[in-house]
Order: sequence, then structure tokens, then C-alpha cells
Amino acid sequence: MMRKSSWLVLSVLVITSMALSSCGPQPTPAVEVPAEAPTTAPTSAPAAAKEATLSLTSNPESMNPLYASTWYTECVFDLILLPLWNIDDQGQYQMELAQELPTLQNGGISADGLTITLKFRDDANWSDGTPVTADDAVFTYDMTMSDGNGVFSRYPFDTYVESMTAVDPKTLEIKLSSPYADWSTSFFTGISRVLPKHVLQPVFDQEGTLDNAQWNRTANIVNGPFTLTEFVSDDHLTLAANEGYWRGRPKLDTLFIRIFADDAAQLAALQSGQSDIGSYIVGDQIPTLEATGMFETPTSANGYIVTIFMNMDPKTAHPAMTDPNVRRALALAIDRQLIIDQIYNGIYTIPATYWDDTVYDNPDLEPYPFDPEGAKALLDEAGWTVGTDGVREKNGTILSLRYVYISGDDTTDTMVVTFQQMLADVGVKLDIIQNTQEVLWASYGDKGELAIGNYDLTQWSDGMWYFPSPSTSYFLCSEIPSADYPTGYNWFGICDPALEELFAVADIEVDPNKRIDDYHQIGKIMYDQTYIIPIRSDPDVWAVNTRLKDVTFSGVDPLMFAYQWDVK
Repeated sequence: MMRKSSWLVLSVLVITSMALSSCGPQPTPAVEVPAEAPTTAPTSAPAAAKEATLSLTSNPESMNPLYASTWYTECVFDLILLPLWNIDDQGQYQMELAQELPTLQNGGISADGLTITLKFRDDANWSDGTPVTADDAVFTYDMTMSDGNGVFSRYPFDTYVESMTAVDPKTLEIKLSSPYADWSTSFFTGISRVLPKHVLQPVFDQEGTLDNAQWNRTANIVNGPFTLTEFVSDDHLTLAANEGYWRGRPKLDTLFIRIFADDAAQLAALQSGQSDIGSYIVGDQIPTLEATGMFETPTSANGYIVTIFMNMDPKTAHPAMTDPNVRRALALAIDRQLIIDQIYNGIYTIPATYWDDTVYDNPDLEPYPFDPEGAKALLDEAGWTVGTDGVREKNGTILSLRYVYISGDDTTDTMVVTFQQMLADVGVKLDIIQNTQEVLWASYGDKGELAIGNYDLTQWSDGMWYFPSPSTSYFLCSEIPSADYPTGYNWFGICDPALEELFAVADIEVDPNKRIDDYHQIGKIMYDQTYIIPIRSDPDVWAVNTRLKDVTFSGVDPLMFAYQWDVK
């Protein structure tokens, strides 16, 4: 899942706006007791409402999980829509709608791995008091698979699920067409959530689609710790404590979410007290916030890294990019530790593989070192010799590479210019081409720059799509986009039979230790061929005002602990 990307911004029903500068807790006005008041003890004043403000830098796409894909939207879902279970920073499953995680040992998974039986909680209800049932899950599956709904994706339901049945109101039976190791991190968890059948079935029956359902914008009936009372696009969301949440009423009475245009606007709001909790804080902002004495900056591991991706498709890439020695030379030419120290306040680490800081990260591999002399030697060996202008060439072709990326963030812009200088030192010319998210990440059919191969190098923050599952389809031959398959996500032209075979084996491997070994082998192949250049770790970094307490996060399900948040 592409991190912090907003593929669509759904138009929302604009409700009367409120002045969010007053969202924080207000002082209780003094009460004057008149002279003639009786001498009996006065009645205690009601406790001040407990309120907090969280900031994001993008709207949720939709309140309906069928139409959502971004990290920002998942943050909102953590507050209003429950998954079967959440996954904490230790990789432990925390039950929400489900009573327990099905396993072979407890009988929830059949011996052949093809039948999963789930038990729903008896005390989980929608906010109107209607019980959450297995019928809601079946309805959600049916709506995902219905041709009438233009859902974001049907994967993995369309690939692995044969049928889904409500055995009784609290028992769900899922029949798989083949064993699927990642079912527990992709079926009704993560960004996938259960829909309220009693609210949306009548809409589908009448209109034949949920695409235009009012609930997609208002989510007036939910089952999470908070209910949504107001959503004004590009401005704010207002959430109130859900009295019927199965764990009990959250400690906060009201949680406001402010939407800011960019990181700079969010930083200013934090410093001025208009926001209590800031999301996705970048390294150079940390000392600024900590210097105020009002903020702590906790981090959460999330499986994401900032990566340089490369175009290796011989039809569209620079000819040098098909040579693994050239790709390795690019990796050796970049001083990643200097970038981390000088641009990002030294808070990140250098990954060796795409599965950094997880059990799937091959422990025998070290990050590519900074070795400009080694880079020069590899380029010489590959036949790219230095010309009179200091730029290498081979057979009349200049080693000039197109670096296309999403511009607008000062730290990212600085990092890319630094790449340009470092590569110039070894004779590689980097042509920096700034672009927008909408153009760069569009599909092959929509002529997205990456999908059609109009680049040589690019970068963004990305990671395992169903963390803590290692699975990804980025590097599969079958995912290379084409006119016949315009939605493919392998924009890099990687087609390695050894990788293809290992990914296929790992996808159905139910033995955790064997699966770890599969991914260690995958990581080794990708490392040896330099299919990607990992730059730095990218944990979630938050800013939390010290007036709050018990504020913790998870890198997997970011706001899963919001029901515990409190005001000092």
C-alpha cells in the first residue's frame, strides 16, 4: 500500500462548519455567588468536557472501506469502524469484532487450511444498538464482489475466497479455493472493515450500487469507539464518544480531526496550540517541536521504508538500468547516512531489504555501503567511461538518468538534489523531473508516468501491503502493466523467474518458519540483483501535546488505542 497517498478525494456532504480554533478545552468561567445565596454547600460544577484535536494532511477518501486505500482513511476507520482484530506493535492480535483468532489448534481452521470459522462477539453493536453479525460480513463480501459497485479492489477475496456463509448470527464460515497465508491480515482487517447490512442493503436493493450511498459520506451508523457527527472536506471531522462501544465509553468526550494542506501548516497548528496530536512528523520537525517543551514525539514501527525504485524494462528504461552492476554502482554512490544525519536529524536507520526490521528481513545482509570508488570501478567494468565533461558514456550514449518524483516537500526536494550531487561525483548525470501524485501514480490506462515507464529512477515510502504480512505483488512478472492489464503494479519491469517461484510458494505457505525462510531467499535475490535501493526507515513519528496522557499508537493499526486517550 503506497504510504500517505491520496488516490481520490471524495466529494463530501458539507455540513455547517465550526470554528476549530476553539476545539481545545476551554476554561470553565468563574461563577459568582450572590450575597443572598444560602449558606449550604454549593452543588459541584459539572466536569469540563475532555477534548483533543488530531491533525492529518489529507482527507479520508470515503467512509466506506470498499472505496478506500490510504493510510489517512485507515486512521479514521480505526476510530469509527472495527475490524475483526487489530495488530499491535508487537505483532499481537487484539480482538475487536471476533471472539478469538481462528487457528488449527482451536478448530477455527480446518486441517486442509481451506475452511475458516469465525465467531463474532456477543457484545459488539452498531451505534444504533443493532448487533454486529456474521450477516454483516457476508454482505460486505457480496458488495465487494458485486459488479454494481466500483470498489477500489476485490483482492484477495476474488483470488482466494470460494464462498462466505453465515452459519448463524454469530458464526461466519469462509471457504477458500486454496490455502492463503495472509487471510488474517487482509480479511476484514487493516483498511478492510465490516459494513452495516441493515443500513446499506436497502440502498443497494433500490439503486443497484453503493457507489452513491449517503453513508459513504456521513457514516452515521458505526461500531467503533467514536461516532462521526460532522465532516467538512479539507477542514475537519468531529467525533463523539460512542456510549455503546463494547470495551466501554472512551475517555475522551470529543475528538476533532483537522485537515491541513501540508506538513508546514500542520506544524504551525501544533506550535500555536490548535492541534494536540500531529501525524507523520518528519525528522527535521522533531527538534522544533521538542524545543517548545509541550510535545513528545513517539514513534511506531510500520514496515515502511523510503526506497529508490528503478525502471529496468528494456523497452522504456535507459539501457544502463538493465545492468545489475550499474544499479549496484548507484547504490554505492549514495551516502545514505549523511542524508539521514543532515536532513532528517539522524533518527532513521538504513535498511538492507524491503522487509526492514521484521522477521522477514534477511539477517545475513548488510545495507549497501557508501563506496564511491567501488561505484566507479563497477561503472568502468560495465563499459561506462568518463567523458570530457565528467559524465560517463558508452557507445555514444550518455549516462543521463531521469529521476521523476513527487515534489513539494522541502526535505524530499533537498534529498533528491543531494542524490544528484553524489551521483555526479561518480560520473552519472541525474535529470530531476518534478511531478504530481495524480500524474505520477496514475495507471497504465491513464498514462501514469511510472506505469508507462517514462522514468529511470523514482522514490517514495512504501512497504508490505498487509503488514505484518510480507506479501506484495510489486515484483511479480504477472503484475507488469500492459494494454491488456492496465492496473498492474510492477512499474519496474522486474521479471525474475526465481523470484516469481518463491513468491508463489510463500503466498500459500502456512508454516511461519518456512515462510520466513522463503522471504530471506527473496530478499537475497533482490539484494544481489539490486532491484531496489532502500534509503531509510520510515516509522510513524507522532507529536503529542503533554497535556494529554495514555496516548499510544500502533504502526499496524495507527489509532487502535484511541479509546484509552485521556486529558491530564
